[in-house]
Amino acid sequence: MSNNDLWIRDLITSYGLLSSVFIVVVISISRKWSNLKKRIYKAYLTGFEMECAELMIPYKKLLFKSLQHVVSRDKVLRSMGCIRLLEIGIKTDSTRLIGVDRNLRLPEYLIKGNRSWQFSHIIIERLIVGDGSCLREIPTGYVDAVVTTRSLCSVISLQSTLQEIHRVLAPGGQYMFIEHIPENEETLLRWLQKILSQTKIWPSLFGGCHLDIDPVVNIKNAGFNHITWDIFTLDGYVSHPFHLILSRQHVLGVAIR
Repeated sequence: MSNNDLWIRDLITSYGLLSSVFIVVVISISRKWSNLKKRIYKAYLTGFEMECAELMIPYKKLLFKSLQHVVSRDKVLRSMGCIRLLEIGIKTDSTRLIGVDRNLRLPEYLIKGNRSWQFSHIIIERLIVGDGSCLREIPTGYVDAVVTTRSLCSVISLQSTLQEIHRVLAPGGQYMFIEHIPENEETLLRWLQKILSQTKIWPSLFGGCHLDIDPVVNIKNAGFNHITWDIFTLDGYVSHPFHLILSRQHVLGVAIR
């Protein structure tokens, strides 16, 4: 045997077992990766996002005050003193709700889940499994108000979602939003948001969420007649502070159809 052959033999003998173990571990992890992602995302929704919802209660109350002055375009609902509200990413309540969410188990959660009592006062008109980028089941000008809360970061197409929101709103209808936005340019956090989003690390673990998306420009270009917004920093105790640090900056606003 040549010296090269001996070297290859010694290399295989020395590292063959280690390489085999490494390959087995990689295969095992790849097979379990899908279930692991589901568990991480479920813990994220039932943990951090629920805590965020609690921290945002004062901001939601401020934003949703304008709902008290919304008059439905539907004669029947108007006579009942109700409005028809569409929410993309179910995180709030209303009088007559059309819900759009990517969660396949959403109907079970709202109707039969452990916390279904919280939605007992809501008339659930329709539940649509999706992300808001295609709302063809909803007629044009059908709803009086649309709400998104920390949802635009994970839609398939931000532009299509906003176009659909504009389409389904009745004339004079309100689109209310509270969405997290990136940190200022030239900061370490902004760089980290870009890296985690563009490498798909963060979206793959947390339901498609992109930390580097700023929806304000798109909302401005969606054809609304009037838009007002303000920026605030969400602060408070959460069990996973790293998540909050990466998505603490928010925009709160109303766009009129």
